[in-house]
Amino acid sequence: MGQDLDDIDELLEDFTSELRQQNKAKGTIALYARDVGYFRQYLISENLPTTLESLTRQIIGGYIDNTLNRLNKRTQKPLTPEYAHRQYRSLQQFCKYLTREELLEADPFAKMSPPIVPEKKVPVPPLDALRKMLADCDGTSFDDRRDSAIIRLMVDAGPRIGEIAHLHLDALDFAENTVMVLGKGRRPRTLPFSDKTRTALRRYLRVRSKHPFAANDNPALWLGRAGPMTASGIQQMIERRAAAAGIDHIHPHQLRHFFAHNWLANGGQEQDLMMLAGWRSRQMISRYGASVADERARDAHRRARLGDQL
Repeated sequence: MGQDLDDIDELLEDFTSELRQQNKAKGTIALYARDVGYFRQYLISENLPTTLESLTRQIIGGYIDNTLNRLNKRTQKPLTPEYAHRQYRSLQQFCKYLTREELLEADPFAKMSPPIVPEKKVPVPPLDALRKMLADCDGTSFDDRRDSAIIRLMVDAGPRIGEIAHLHLDALDFAENTVMVLGKGRRPRTLPFSDKTRTALRRYLRVRSKHPFAANDNPALWLGRAGPMTASGIQQMIERRAAAAGIDHIHPHQLRHFFAHNWLANGGQEQDLMMLAGWRSRQMISRYGASVADERARDAHRRARLGDQL
């Protein structure tokens, strides 16, 4: 076989096979595999065994500490706590699998704690900035029709970028004005959209039908010059539209924050927001739109006019 049966590379293949059997998302499987691979590279650089022998609390802790104090090779900036936290979680899942398979006598993460990630308030794009982006898409070209539809759907329905990137044509229901997305854990949910988004989608579908890649019943909803658009392609489009509109950099996830803030600011119920956003924890409610939470609170106070009731 070329490698020891307890080499991390060999065990990683078994782990990813198990994840595929569980019908985990391809992106999740690739992420775990990449992160475990980074850990193996660390072991080699430290002249440590690349086997089960190195899956100890001490060695894993040393790897996380090394990650927190290492520079990104490309940017030469310190790696972020978020990145170290992700490494921790990926290795944790790997070790849980090995423990279940009784390849490890005990889970090395049993008495470990993940690195603390300082809370960052994601800025919510102002309404004027989004209007400028849409104005930049106010044309009749294929790109204009497509980009307008994507931006409107993301702002209106609040899907994750990975959810919107993998949409197929049959996910759209114009009788109900809804779109079916596949969220984390491959859990489907239905998101409603407004009339303006419907119009933008219908306009895009008309020009899409004439696109070269629309032939042969291509099911992908979003098409680009090289074929179906990826999440990376959508992110680049949003950044390009923001730059063309002369506004600050906007990351796609900020559009999801705008959706959550807008929902709460207009009196939407928190439980309904959890359903629409695909959240299982109420902690996510306080995290999304947190940068303008004080603004929502002031507006709610003004609407209540509590002092005027005395």
